[in-house]
Amino acid sequence: MGVASRYRGRLYLIEAVRTFAQGFFAISFVVAARSAGMSALLVGVLTTISVLIGIATTRYMEGAVSRHGPRVAFVGVGALMVATGSVMLLLPGEAGIALAALFGFLPPLGGQFVAAVIEGSLAQTPAAARTKVFARFGLLATVAGAAGSLFASFPALFGIGDGGAVSILTFLLIPLGVVIGVTGALVPRVNPLSGARPKAETPAASGGVDGSQKLINRLALLFTADASGSGVVTPTLILYWLHVHFHLSLPDLSLLYFGMDVLSALSFPLAERISRKVGLLNTAVFTHIPSSLLLVAVPFAPGAAIAATLLLARALLVEMDVPTRQSYIASIVPSSMRAQAASRTSMGKQAGRAIGPAIGGALLSSVGAVAPFLTGGVLKISYDLVLWRSFRQVEAAAAEE
Repeated sequence: MGVASRYRGRLYLIEAVRTFAQGFFAISFVVAARSAGMSALLVGVLTTISVLIGIATTRYMEGAVSRHGPRVAFVGVGALMVATGSVMLLLPGEAGIALAALFGFLPPLGGQFVAAVIEGSLAQTPAAARTKVFARFGLLATVAGAAGSLFASFPALFGIGDGGAVSILTFLLIPLGVVIGVTGALVPRVNPLSGARPKAETPAASGGVDGSQKLINRLALLFTADASGSGVVTPTLILYWLHVHFHLSLPDLSLLYFGMDVLSALSFPLAERISRKVGLLNTAVFTHIPSSLLLVAVPFAPGAAIAATLLLARALLVEMDVPTRQSYIASIVPSSMRAQAASRTSMGKQAGRAIGPAIGGALLSSVGAVAPFLTGGVLKISYDLVLWRSFRQVEAAAAEE
C-alpha cells in the first residue's frame, strides 16, 4: 500500500468513526431530549447553537490547518467528542444537553469541520479518479452512520431501557473520541495527494483566482439556501416528529435510520456511474429535486409505514448530489484553492443548518408537521433550479489534468 493510499485510509477511518458516533448519538440525543421534557423548539434552538459553534470552528480550522496541517482538526474533534460525552454523563437531563451544545458536536452536524478538511484533502486527487474517490468516501461514511444508527438498538436487545441505553451510547463518545484523536495524530502534515499534481493549473472556466473566488462565494451562498431547507427538517426533528406523532420506539427509530443510511450509501456509487453519462452537475440537480418532493409528501402519510417508505425512497436519491457536487467544485477551481472551497462551502452548508432547525422546531410546535416539511422542500427545490441555471455553462476544465 502506497503513501497516498495509507493517507486516504486514515482519513476514511476518522470520518467513519465520527459518522458512526453521529449515527447512534442522533437517536440517543432525541430520546434524551424527549425524556428531559424538551420541546421541538428547544431541540431546534440547541441544534442551531451547536451548528453556529461548528461554523466558527470550521473558520478557525481553515487557518489552523493551513499552518499546522490537518492533524490539528482531527485531534480537536476527538477532544470535542470526549467533552460532549463527559458533560452529558455528568449532568444528565436538560442542563447537560444544553451545555453539550456549546461544544458543537450535537447531531446532525457534530464535528462537520472534519468532513470539510478531509474533502479539501481528497480534492487533490487527479480528475480521472476524483469522483470515484468522493463516492467511496461518502459510501464509507454513510455506511458507518448506518451502522451507528443500528447500534443504537442493541441495548434494547439486552432488555436495557431507554434511560440506560442513552447512558451507554453517550459514554461511547469518549473512547471513540480517543480513537479519532490518536488516528489523527498519525496523519502526516503534508498531503501526499498533492505531490503528483502539475505545477501549472488554472481552469479556464474559473477565470483565474479572482474568478474562482467568486464561484466559491456563489456556491457557498447557494449551499446556505439548500442547507436551510435541510435544517428546517433536520433528521433530528424528523426523528422527534416520528417519535411523538407515531410513537415509534428507540429500536424502531434506529432501524428506520439504519435503512435510510443504507439506501443513502447505495446512492454514492450510483451517482458516480450516472455522472459519467449525464455529467456531474446534471446528476447533482436532477436526482435532488425528486428527493425533495418525497420529503414534502412525508407529513401527509396516514401512518408510520407509509411515512417510513417515503423517507426510505428519498434516502436513495438525496445523497447523489454529494460526490458529484464535490467533484464538480474541485474541477472548476485551481488546486491551490480546493481546500478553501471545501471549507467555505462547508460553512455555507452549516450556516443554512444553523438557520433551519430553530425555524423548523418553531413551525413544528406552533403550526404543525406540514409547515416545516413543505418549507424545507420548497427551499431545496429552489436551490437546485438556481444552481443549475447559474452553473450549467460553467464546465470543468477540459485540460485540468
